Amino acid sequence: MPYKVETFIKNIAINVGEGPHWDPETQTLLYVDPKAGNLHRYNTLTKIDEMRHYDDNTSLIVPRKSGGYVITDGLNISHLDWESGVRTVLASVDQGTRNVFNDGKCDASGRLWAGTMGYMEKPVFPEMEVASLYTLEKDLKVNRHLDKISLSNGLAWTHNNTKMFYVDSMPREIWSFDFDLETGNMTNKQVLVKCPKDTMKTLGYPDGMTSDVDDKIWCAFYEGSCVIRYDPETGQEISRINFPTRQITSCCWGGKNFDELYVTSGHVNITDDQAGSVFRVTDLGTKGRPADVFLG
Repeated sequence: MPYKVETFIKNIAINVGEGPHWDPETQTLLYVDPKAGNLHRYNTLTKIDEMRHYDDNTSLIVPRKSGGYVITDGLNISHLDWESGVRTVLASVDQGTRNVFNDGKCDASGRLWAGTMGYMEKPVFPEMEVASLYTLEKDLKVNRHLDKISLSNGLAWTHNNTKMFYVDSMPREIWSFDFDLETGNMTNKQVLVKCPKDTMKTLGYPDGMTSDVDDKIWCAFYEGSCVIRYDPETGQEISRINFPTRQITSCCWGGKNFDELYVTSGHVNITDDQAGSVFRVTDLGTKGRPADVFLG
């Protein structure tokens, strides 16, 4: 695969760049730096990166159809008015725990999926099996779909919304489910990808994820320097994109034709020249679909 990797925004993440989301209406790339409490909005037309800083763990940002954004901050899901910086709490979860929200995105019905992770004293060792995967429905009701999660991460769906894919990073697995878009119900859990034990040092942990128009899934690997494209029926690796830094965290499709893959990375205890950068990958021979937004 004759792909091209370029550094799109260099060394932007203080801690861990995460959660990229392409907004086609404004041609902007949204992304987060959770532990730093930073939300970013990079305008590809003006080349200006705007940032909002809060003292909470800010782990996702997704446009809201009615205006503004839906974000996670700590254990809250909140509405953000970007211009004023005002946050309005919509829902809270896992009260009384040391958990925080981690990755999330919306499905095609406009509900928000967001998972939590156990308290992490040092990377990558969270409290195990104390977190959950939630949805915020369009009526702002919260539902819990999975429990005993350790580090909730990437989400993806097939174009017909009959299959859902999900990452819990700590068992180093990608799971597949039969999916009902109308109800949000997940059934028939299968382990699609299980990383071999002998690849811990070379591959690291599965992290953020997306899918393409061919329904193949793309998973970033933290400490693995790569994004891997998988066959969602067999779990077999199809191809791999290599990057000049180790902590590759997530990816999304963007650009005018959704044929550019934007990839975030971390900057935790590493000093290489590209750590914490956002990368753009082109010439991949496929493309993605527009990311869904929150309709609540």
